[in-house]
Amino acid sequence: MPEITARLGFPLLVAGQGQKDITHNEALAAIDALLHPSVRSRGVSEPPGNPGGGECWLVPAGAGGAWAGKTNAIACWTAGGWRVVTVPQGCSVRIEDEAVSVRLHGNSWIPDAPRNFPADAVPAPTGGINVDVEARASISSVLDRLRQLGLLSS
Repeated sequence: MPEITARLGFPLLVAGQGQKDITHNEALAAIDALLHPSVRSRGVSEPPGNPGGGECWLVPAGAGGAWAGKTNAIACWTAGGWRVVTVPQGCSVRIEDEAVSVRLHGNSWIPDAPRNFPADAVPAPTGGINVDVEARASISSVLDRLRQLGLLSS
């Protein structure tokens, strides 16, 4: 039987294991960090001196201290110290100080596609005299807006 979960690498309890509470609590700490990941920043390269319980940061390349060698992981402060959790590919993380969501793709964080489009994202067609011209203009507006939002490449 494996000792960690296949997807996220959380520790599993094994038969006859002593101190199961430690393994269970470590798994809960990892779940707490990854279930709805939101971090204070991704631009802090050294662990803060006085973090609050449950505060998290996205570890940048070249980080030092307790975060050294943990690039792209989420570092959360808990009562037991720093918990550093590896982020799975495709995971989205909210960056609070930038007010953006990013997704891990390879070794890079790319902007998440917007989930809610404003009502005026694409103007409604007007007129109606020449249907073909109007249809083409509407489709062009939709395609232009999708390119602006980064959902289509130019």
